[in-house]
Amino acid sequence: MEHKTQLFIDGQFVDAEGGATFDNLKPATGEKICEVSSAQAKDIDTAVASARACLEGEEWGYKSTGVQRAVILRKLGEIFTENKDKLIAIESLDHGKPKREADADVGDAISACEHFAKLAEKQDLEQDESIENGDDDMVTHIRYEPIGVIGAITPWNFPLLMAVWKVVPSIAAGCAMVLKPSELAPLSCLLLGEMCSQAGLPKGALNVVPGLGPTAGAALSNHPGVDKLSFTGSVPTAQRIMQCAAGTCLY
Repeated sequence: MEHKTQLFIDGQFVDAEGGATFDNLKPATGEKICEVSSAQAKDIDTAVASARACLEGEEWGYKSTGVQRAVILRKLGEIFTENKDKLIAIESLDHGKPKREADADVGDAISACEHFAKLAEKQDLEQDESIENGDDDMVTHIRYEPIGVIGAITPWNFPLLMAVWKVVPSIAAGCAMVLKPSELAPLSCLLLGEMCSQAGLPKGALNVVPGLGPTAGAALSNHPGVDKLSFTGSVPTAQRIMQCAAGTCLY
């Protein structure tokens, strides 16, 4: 099976700065599956810039509606369904989990697309809703807007599903994301980037940058262009990420 192994930035697959790679190993046997591009600090800069441009452009972010985003999410769910066997095979190979567990993960990913599509549509219905504030001389409205550029770091144990649980809500809200999957199981996340593009997600709305923690992870956690960080993993790593993000992230 052929695998996507480059970084996915600004809607296309590209090599990492300086051609940096890391070996991706099959956990069942320890044998090498492939070499995957290893994002460097400059690659993170490029990915964040792409996300910011998309967020502030005419196709996405502040200019998009929940209905438009719901269409993309439902299309993504269809693409997941059509490629379910392929996703299961990649998860089993790259992570080592039994195919029945990978099957359940992909099923959950498909369900997430519909769930958040409905929430995106609901957001439109509630946009600019007037609420009581106790002052007859003041009018208060609820306004929903994207938080901004999100940095996401996901673990090895549920490679696709954990990524979907971050990416799909980001799409529903109109945010732009830079996703750093675990270097232990990056292949399904790279395929996720391509599938989101196929579903109609504008370039830059999702960038996937596999790499090592001390390089890609640290660069993303410290980046001043990231408005929110979402991390799933160990407590010690979370503490380091919080320290990195304390001076830059808003959320």
